[in-house]
Amino acid sequence: MKKLVLHTEWTFHQAYQSRLTKYRIKKEFISLFEIILLALGIGFCLLMFLIFVNKSSTEGYFLRKANNVLSETNFKYEIIKTDILELQKANRDKLNHSDLYGPSIGLLDANIESIEISSGTTI
Repeated sequence: MKKLVLHTEWTFHQAYQSRLTKYRIKKEFISLFEIILLALGIGFCLLMFLIFVNKSSTEGYFLRKANNVLSETNFKYEIIKTDILELQKANRDKLNHSDLYGPSIGLLDANIESIEISSGTTI
């Protein structure tokens, strides 16, 4: 035989309050956990952004530096190329306007092997 036991209003109230307290504690814990995860996520994204910005700006700096060296080298190369063309023109003019059977022709030597374009680099 089953017995029906009626609880008083006070026991229902205590049970309800204990459940509410447990739920509030869990809800506060979950909210705190969500805030911590959100802060960590934002911190991680900010850190990744700073790393990539630093990396790209550093690469850009070295790229600009290398491009400056390249443009200086190209400028020196063009000057040397112009000098060599002038020497070739002078040699051609001497050959065309001289007596081939006469005394030796004093041709100009460009000495290409010893022309230095940039520090340590020779053509």
